[in-house]
Amino acid sequence: MTEISVHQEAFDKVIKEFGKLDILVSNAGRAQRANWHEIDLEVDRQIFDLNVFSVVNLNRIVVNYFLEVGGGHLAVTSSTVGKIGAPYSGSYAASKHAIHGYFDSLRNEVRQNNIHITLLCPGPTFSSPLATCFSDQPGYTLEVKMTGNDRRMTTERCAYLSSVAIANKLEESWIGIFPFVSLIYLHTYLPYLTSKLIGFLANRNVFVKLRDSRDDTLKKD
Repeated sequence: MTEISVHQEAFDKVIKEFGKLDILVSNAGRAQRANWHEIDLEVDRQIFDLNVFSVVNLNRIVVNYFLEVGGGHLAVTSSTVGKIGAPYSGSYAASKHAIHGYFDSLRNEVRQNNIHITLLCPGPTFSSPLATCFSDQPGYTLEVKMTGNDRRMTTERCAYLSSVAIANKLEESWIGIFPFVSLIYLHTYLPYLTSKLIGFLANRNVFVKLRDSRDDTLKKD
């Protein structure tokens, strides 16, 4: 995905093979666990190259195509932390907030062009983000494996709800187990109260346990 010079060639191959493109689903990205003040700037660059710029570049190619053919659908995976900044994931949360900025802006540009945009915001899900997620230094991955006891949404449930959102052309879908979706609702409609609640949870190391089902997902010195 980060080899953006080959995006146009890859897109052209798809059109040559299938004749047309109706929808592009963008699901590229890696997570992060790190103390905000210890993150090397190169990590920020690497996260944005993958999570943001590669996605934006490929979608720009497709948007130009959709404008030519009269419409289409973009579905982009964000995260619940694209709505609420999560502790110990500063660069990752920033990248997902950037996704919302890019695609919310695009949506308001192309509303009259029959181009639909769906932002998917899943919470903790059983997949492999912890094993491959960024830390505070370039080249370091967390390599923490999930267990069957973790409190996460199943991959199948996440895929199903994402498909429902895409099929109904929702502008944005918040997907997750309790309390993550509830927190987004509170943050959207009662931001002051939510800030106090998250502060209470963060000060007692509860937030990390809620998200990761453990408190050992930061690199130990």
